[in-house]
Amino acid sequence: MKCDICDVNESIPFRCNYCDKSFCHLHRIPINHSCVSMKEYIDKKNIKNNNTRNSNLKMLIPKIRFSKIEILHLSIATILVTAVGLSLNDYRYISWQFLSIFVSAFLVHEFAHKLLAQFYGSWAEFRTNSYGLLVTAFSAIPFIPFKFIAPGAVVIDLSDRSKFGRVAFIGPLTNLIMGFVFLILSYQYPLNGYLSIGAVFNSWIALFNLLPFGNLDGQKIFNWNKIVWISMMVCTMGLFVISNT
Repeated sequence: MKCDICDVNESIPFRCNYCDKSFCHLHRIPINHSCVSMKEYIDKKNIKNNNTRNSNLKMLIPKIRFSKIEILHLSIATILVTAVGLSLNDYRYISWQFLSIFVSAFLVHEFAHKLLAQFYGSWAEFRTNSYGLLVTAFSAIPFIPFKFIAPGAVVIDLSDRSKFGRVAFIGPLTNLIMGFVFLILSYQYPLNGYLSIGAVFNSWIALFNLLPFGNLDGQKIFNWNKIVWISMMVCTMGLFVISNT
């Protein structure tokens, strides 16, 4: 049989696995006979691998989806939280740095719940509740000494107890991490009083949410894993004490 490239007769020709043509021993390697079919095969394989990687990346980084009703609820909650922050100075001038720290502690906490829940494939949206709105609005009155920020929560749909516990856990965890970051920065930049305020406020938010009562994160974490709850509570109390001294 003749080689498809040089027409040399071969008693036992070599057949290419890609183009299925016959070649002599000199042209049997795909690159030696410029195999077009091999190039097409490699291109298709690369496209498939890229699609697989992109698909895996999308699974690891889920798209955060917000509905119109959720944006409305978040807006109402954020306005009330901002009002509580302003009430700390009797609605006199408060810097944007303070309000940014104050509001971000609330928003990052809720977004952490939402992101992890959606990562687990659950429906997750923030919703206000009447009691929470009332308590938060009451806290926005300047002469009220105790401030509570609980205008609502991220509602999720998870039946897996472990995943449900982790979603509850990540909220206070974000405040704990932010609190320690602010605390470390406050030692490096002692003249910036906002950093110490950030440590105090985040420690308070984490501590409040870790209380094992009602519908707070602490109750869900306690039911999921008591060791995790104890560890979180010890770390948060440590941050609270250090940042307030």
